[in-house]
Amino acid sequence: MKRIHWIYFFLILGLGSACTDVIEIETEASETQLVIDAWVTDESKAQTIKLSLTQPYFDQGNIVPAIGATVIVFSEDSIPYPFVDLKNDGNYVWQPKIAGEKILTVGKQYALYVKYGEEEYFSISKVNRVPPIDSVNYFQQKYPVSPPDDLRQEGYQADFYARDFAGEGDCYWVRAYRNDTLFNKPEQITIAYDGGFSPGGAADGLLFIIPIRAAASPDLYAANDKMKIELFSIPQEAFFFLQLVRTASTNGGIFATVPSNIPTNIQNLDQNNPKKVLGFFAVSAVSSLETVIDGRKAIPKPSGR
Repeated sequence: MKRIHWIYFFLILGLGSACTDVIEIETEASETQLVIDAWVTDESKAQTIKLSLTQPYFDQGNIVPAIGATVIVFSEDSIPYPFVDLKNDGNYVWQPKIAGEKILTVGKQYALYVKYGEEEYFSISKVNRVPPIDSVNYFQQKYPVSPPDDLRQEGYQADFYARDFAGEGDCYWVRAYRNDTLFNKPEQITIAYDGGFSPGGAADGLLFIIPIRAAASPDLYAANDKMKIELFSIPQEAFFFLQLVRTASTNGGIFATVPSNIPTNIQNLDQNNPKKVLGFFAVSAVSSLETVIDGRKAIPKPSGR
C-alpha cells in the first residue's frame, strides 16, 4: 500500500510541474483604431458623441481622446447638427440654442458623419417610437444572506410599468439611476424585444415581463433615495449590439468564449479602404419617470418576490 501511495504522489507532482511552462502572448496592438460612441436622444439637452483611440491590452492609463475630428449628425431633411469638441477631450457636444430645441424626431432617419485625419466614416439610424412609463411601485425587501458585489441586503425593490406597442420588432434599453448615478455595470444592461427578452417571445403588445420591469432595481433603494427610470427606443441592430456587449463584458469562467471585436454599424465612406472603426451609432426616443422612495407608499411584497 505504501508503494501505491508513493506512485500517486509522483503522479500528482508530475502533473503540477507540467503546468509551469511559460506562455508569452503578444497583446500589443499593431495599430490604433478609432472608437466612436454615438448615442443621440430626442431630449432637449446637450448631446455628446465620444471619440477615443484603442490602447494596448495591458495599458491601464487614461482613455486617449481622438481630437481634431469633424462630427456632424444630419437629419433626413439634410439639416446639419455639428458636434464640437469644446474642451479638446474627445467629447464632441451639440448644445440646444433655444429652450425645447432637440435634434431628433420620431420616425425619421439620421446620418452620422465623422472625419478623423484622412478617413471619413458614416452610419444611419432611425428614431423608433417609445411608450410612456406609466408608474413605478416598490416594496420592502430583505434577503436572508448578503448578496454578492456589495449590493444592499435590505431596502426597497422597485418595478416600473410600461406596455409595449402592438406590432412586432420594437426594441428598448432600460436604464436606472439612484440619486442621479446610472447603474452601468455590464451585467446591469437590460434590453427588451417587444415586451420580453428576445424575438419570438410572444410578448408583443403586452406589459413588460416581470424581470424587465425589475430592472428598475439593479440594487435596492433606501428611504428618500431618488429613483429615475429611462426607457430608450433602440433599433434592432442596437439591441443585438448591446446583447453582445453584455455577453463580452461578463464573459468568464471555464465556459468563457474566445474574445473578439463586437461588430459596428459605422462604415468607412470609401468602401475599398480597409481602415475600420469600433463603436456604434444609434438614435433613441426616451420616456422617463422620477420619484423619491417614500416608505409610506410602499406596497405589500408580492408573493414569490
